[in-house]
Amino acid sequence: MFLRTVKRSCLFCLCACTLAFAQSQGSARQGSESPLPKDANQYVREVIQREISIENNDHTHWRYHKHREDEKGSNDRDVIQTKDGQLSRTLLINGQPLNDEDRQKDRERMHKLVADPNERAKRNRREKEDGDKAVQMLRAIPEAFIFKYDGLEDDLVRLTFTPNPDYDAPTRELEVFRALSGKMWINRTAGRMARIDGTLFEDVTFGWGLLGRLHKGGTFNVVQKQVGPNHWEVVSTDVNMSGHAIVFKTINVRQHEVLSDFRRMPDDLTIAQAYQMLEQGGAISATNEAGTPRPQSAK
Repeated sequence: MFLRTVKRSCLFCLCACTLAFAQSQGSARQGSESPLPKDANQYVREVIQREISIENNDHTHWRYHKHREDEKGSNDRDVIQTKDGQLSRTLLINGQPLNDEDRQKDRERMHKLVADPNERAKRNRREKEDGDKAVQMLRAIPEAFIFKYDGLEDDLVRLTFTPNPDYDAPTRELEVFRALSGKMWINRTAGRMARIDGTLFEDVTFGWGLLGRLHKGGTFNVVQKQVGPNHWEVVSTDVNMSGHAIVFKTINVRQHEVLSDFRRMPDDLTIAQAYQMLEQGGAISATNEAGTPRPQSAK
């Protein structure tokens, strides 16, 4: 699921930041006893190809709890993925239960997505466009950076990365890579990205500074873990960046997001069924016999 949701991967964070200023299932394993490629960039290239391949073949749906904090405050949501797109119910706003008015607005928001196919299509189209940009950024990593092995931490391979001076960014979003350095951790047994930390070591300008600028010192941190059999998810995201866009409008991009309590949902779950589950506060197990949804008490 590394690529399914824009805001839940390091590349999605970078894509979201630069766009703001400019505008798994699978069992592939790489045994820990296998020697690492001498070329660290080749190792990263293989891992990224695996990430994309697994994501493209992952059609599972999951239910999870999402806690998000940004400059507007915080919220907690109960999220369910379906074959029609995801649906979420707001549980808390700034740590407090919703009042009657906010609860009604949240119910109307959910109902509109369920009842209006045009609204869902618009939402899904927007997410696909963002996702395509994120995949482009992910694919560019082995070419945009120079990787070096930096040691082992249990089953994690630690690497450092710095910009490749010969890389010519083909898009405005990818220009951020020329000012980014950091570290990446790869789970050697699974062959999956486990963590990535990055820092802007200099300002990044768009359109000679007229369109926007990301300030030096911005950071991001993303953690990905296995949350089910052969299934990995981004479980923690932290972004702290600042700058300005279009006529010096100050923009701060600060985001903290934690995902937890993952539960597998039926592969054929519809958004209407998800709506009923969220309204009832119940859950459906993917292991229900004959694929028939059956309410359960939520964890």
